[in-house]
Amino acid sequence: MADLIVTQQNETRVRGGRDAFPIANSEVLYAGGLVQLSAGYLADWDDAGAGSTFLGVCIGGETSGSTATVARLNGFTGNTSLTPVPEAFVDTSGVILTHLDSIDGTPTQAKVGDLIYAGSGNTDDMDLQASGNTDPIGVLWRYRTATDCDVMLFTPTEFLAQQTA
Repeated sequence: MADLIVTQQNETRVRGGRDAFPIANSEVLYAGGLVQLSAGYLADWDDAGAGSTFLGVCIGGETSGSTATVARLNGFTGNTSLTPVPEAFVDTSGVILTHLDSIDGTPTQAKVGDLIYAGSGNTDDMDLQASGNTDPIGVLWRYRTATDCDVMLFTPTEFLAQQTA
């Protein structure tokens, strides 16, 4: 490759921390669930290890043949035979989930800053101990009581960076 010899202006957009991704075929996602990118499609977080990238929290989506209200209640379903493929919207900003009441591993003030793991897309499955889960998805950020804690999720970049550390 050679250096530019004429002006080239690429189209850009701001990294706002919210993006849309096509939903994997037959996958049903719910707003508020933890999600991953797997083989180029959005799926429920399952801590499957290599090939899956933690993205953040599903904040909405689109689905074929449903009103927005029905989809919010029944989830957003992927169908890769449709054009365009239904997408879900994800907060990839490293959001802080506040006032969580069910973090396993006995949260205490001394554990603030410790890694958080989850074996599923359900935030109630978050755990301070790896317990068979391989990839941390965030850190315990604030402790009020054992049933009132905040968790800061990793951005996709932070998730990938800590895997290579």
